[in-house]
Amino acid sequence: MSAPRFPDAVLAEYDWRHVRDHTETALTLPFFTITAYNSIYEHAPSSDAFAAVGDPDVDVSGRSAFTSALEFSTPLMELGFSPASVFGIACDHAKEEFADSVREDGLVNVTRFTDRDIERRGAGSDPDTPARAFGYDVEYPLVDDVIVEDVTAGQFTVAGELWAGIWPTDTSYAMAGGMFPTETLAAAIARQAPAATLATDADLDVDPDRDRERLLDALKRAETVD
Repeated sequence: MSAPRFPDAVLAEYDWRHVRDHTETALTLPFFTITAYNSIYEHAPSSDAFAAVGDPDVDVSGRSAFTSALEFSTPLMELGFSPASVFGIACDHAKEEFADSVREDGLVNVTRFTDRDIERRGAGSDPDTPARAFGYDVEYPLVDDVIVEDVTAGQFTVAGELWAGIWPTDTSYAMAGGMFPTETLAAAIARQAPAATLATDADLDVDPDRDRERLLDALKRAETVD
């Protein structure tokens, strides 16, 4: 099984590049496990800026995207359900599990602020297949030396927004989404340490409206891989 893919046109238009694939056990229950097959992408033009200021313990770049395919060790059809028939239950579980997952990746202050139905239009998508997207406010941890002299306790962060979408496939579920910054480094430091002096000229290219539009468009166009 492979993660869904973003069309080449999306990657070229939005300057995203594939970074890595990885597989993980997303959930373990007494009667079955769920395995996630993931692909990670990053925004190439701003990746160096995030690498310079982001906490190296955070697993993803501050402007990045992902796709995931979920595989049940016991297929839902063998349990008497189609993925679409229990999609509401899957959504309720996914929105909480996803928040926990990105916290494990290193993001902090993860708070869901909305969820909405979306219409997918990826190649082979059925317009009658339900799909749902969840929006989260997040904060992305920074290295201490983003300021000239660290005179505060705790870790600096830059505010961001994260989206994750989920839809049923013939045998399971697929997901896609990503995140982006919603404030500049200067604004982030002014919010947390008004008297501090910024020690970097790294430009995060902050434009939340643009990034949100791009991310939701890519989510709708992600193509499920058989």
